[in-house]
Amino acid sequence: MNRTELRGWIEDALARHDRDARERDETALAPTVAEIVDAVWGRLPLQVRREVSRAQVQAGLTVLTAQRGAAVTRDAPPGAHALPEGNS
Repeated sequence: MNRTELRGWIEDALARHDRDARERDETALAPTVAEIVDAVWGRLPLQVRREVSRAQVQAGLTVLTAQRGAAVTRDAPPGAHALPEGNS
């Protein structure tokens, strides 16, 4: 399985996890990496889990997180991430 295909499965599993948590009115203030990996791993189809390792899933989650962070930074108005005066 190539990385792009795996990331697609991971995005789908993460979206289903988020949806399920919202439907149960659950909120995790600061989930650990292990909790997130477990949640995604458990929602991947069995065939995908047979082809990849948990470490590959965690790496895919890391890439997705970095990409989303870069997109948020890129789409933010200029100066939105600057520190207020006096907090340098």
